Amino acid sequence: MRSAVLLLAVAACTSRPPALHDDPQALAYRSRSKVTDAAAGDARRRPAWSEPNHVHAVDGPLGDGNDKFLFGEARLYLGEYETEPGKFREVDPKDDALMAYADALFTVQQLKEWAQRYQVAWDIQLGRAKGRVEASGADASAQKLLAELSRKAGDGAEQAEAQRRRLDQKYRDRR
Repeated sequence: MRSAVLLLAVAACTSRPPALHDDPQALAYRSRSKVTDAAAGDARRRPAWSEPNHVHAVDGPLGDGNDKFLFGEARLYLGEYETEPGKFREVDPKDDALMAYADALFTVQQLKEWAQRYQVAWDIQLGRAKGRVEASGADASAQKLLAELSRKAGDGAEQAEAQRRRLDQKYRDRR
């Protein structure tokens, strides 16, 4: 009986990484193993196009000092937004696709840096497309996901990042 209670206690303390959702508007990610929650500290170091990156933890709150699975998402597409109460502005689909690609590239780069710094790999998912990001970078599936975003944007990585400031200015009333 005592060993059964001990086994149950150990099983209760062992968690698994959360499932990723298949939202076609957001790049979801999760750590493949537990990592110090300090890894989430710089998740918002650059203003996002649509919404700030959301980072969450399994096995306790962020900041408690314990290792845990981290997961989150980067909402990539803006679509439209409210400029003032009751007034909406639509985003040009080409601009939205370009900024979505730039934010996806930034998020994957950030995951790569976290993988290098904290020795943890990350799963990513956008819609039904899945991939992995490790210290060496994006695997073939993640690269395919990014290539599809690049195709929709009509530009490469350097051009997407170069256009970011211009588009931030064009849609500055979104903040």
